[in-house]
Amino acid sequence: MLSIEQAGQIDPWLGQTLPCACGKTHSVSIRKAVIERGALAELPRYAQERDYRDLLLVADRRTLEVAGRELLQLCEAAGLKADLCVLTDDEHGEIAADERVIVQLLLKVTPPVQAIVAVGSGTIHDVVRFVAHKTDRAFFSVPTAPSVDGFASVGAPLIVGGFKQTIPACAPEAIFADLTLLAKSPRPMIAAGFGDMLGKYTSLADWQLGRVLFDEPYCELAVEMTRQGLALCVDNAEEIAAGSELGMRKLMEGLTLSGISMLLVGHSRPASGGEHHLSHYWEMRFIQERRRALLHGAKVGAAAVKMAELYEAVAALSPEAAAAAIAARQASGDVLTPARMREQIRAGYGSIADQVLAENGLSGDAGAAEPQELQELPQRIIERWDAVRAVCGSVPPPAQLAEALRRVGGPTTAAELGVEPELLQDSLRYAMYVRNRYTIIRLHQWL
Repeated sequence: MLSIEQAGQIDPWLGQTLPCACGKTHSVSIRKAVIERGALAELPRYAQERDYRDLLLVADRRTLEVAGRELLQLCEAAGLKADLCVLTDDEHGEIAADERVIVQLLLKVTPPVQAIVAVGSGTIHDVVRFVAHKTDRAFFSVPTAPSVDGFASVGAPLIVGGFKQTIPACAPEAIFADLTLLAKSPRPMIAAGFGDMLGKYTSLADWQLGRVLFDEPYCELAVEMTRQGLALCVDNAEEIAAGSELGMRKLMEGLTLSGISMLLVGHSRPASGGEHHLSHYWEMRFIQERRRALLHGAKVGAAAVKMAELYEAVAALSPEAAAAAIAARQASGDVLTPARMREQIRAGYGSIADQVLAENGLSGDAGAAEPQELQELPQRIIERWDAVRAVCGSVPPPAQLAEALRRVGGPTTAAELGVEPELLQDSLRYAMYVRNRYTIIRLHQWL
């Protein structure tokens, strides 16, 4: 029988359905994960075992040369029918997970296609995951760079009408991560994968805050799996920085464990908190301003350092200081009422404000009464301050996170990413509305 002691392993969980101490039954739909040298050659063999004879390989112009052509030859040599869909770049020469490329892929999914293969990194996987789910096709993952933790997850973060939203889709049936390919990845993409994992320090703490203050459902197994994946990366930072096969194995295993943790609970709470909200807010603003996109994990890593700064500041407050800060907010009227939240969303999101209002349950009657839970929150924070402070104190200091990022060559500040001070301040004010989820950003508004 599986136990939490096996949370740091991948294979025991594959294809399993199991009751959990959290009260839910978890299912892992991934059947196979190959993380080794030569993994690419395993895909045609697996497809034959599963009787998938007609495959659609999805790449962009870069990943086509990295792995797409080789995989096409391997499939054809195995007697499989394989077609290619090469997604077209946007105006910046990149691929965005938006309506344009989704339609491009949908038009290539003809009735004979049995499985769609994502050959690329995060964006290509998000598009394929969504389309495979909508067309009821099998989905295979072939990462070409260890840059995100979404390879194994079930959610597809997409840009729809300029709004970044995660849409429930499907996990891959199988993952084929070839260490030979991953070791050749551009160093910024390797650093981005490490940055995405480093964000788990703050995402897990955010989930704990939700548990402490709102009795939010919580799964110790998913938490431990995420922690184990994070430890694999942090403990092997030097190998990851060197781009060695060992480093790529540990990074890819960590990313996969994080993805499986999301698959277990059916949402991204273990792996995505305030650091991801900052990242998504920056991404949406860059889209509105027609600026070139930044690597997801690079943004998450730098944002995690900023979130750790907030955690450090809150952890330093005594119960008396916290109570005084909340009382001062209430006395001045500087509190988050529904009306105030609507104003902030309108100010911070412009043309996509309606989608954000809907995400936060604020698109109804503007004169509606303040929810009782929101009325009770200030007192609840004070009453549960010891537990809140313990959560905040569990996050490593920002300097420690920044040093870890520097070791692998990742950016540590918004400025290094090209995010201006004004945009950073806007994100600290408005990014908490990206998802209707409690994070350190929302807590910090009271203090």
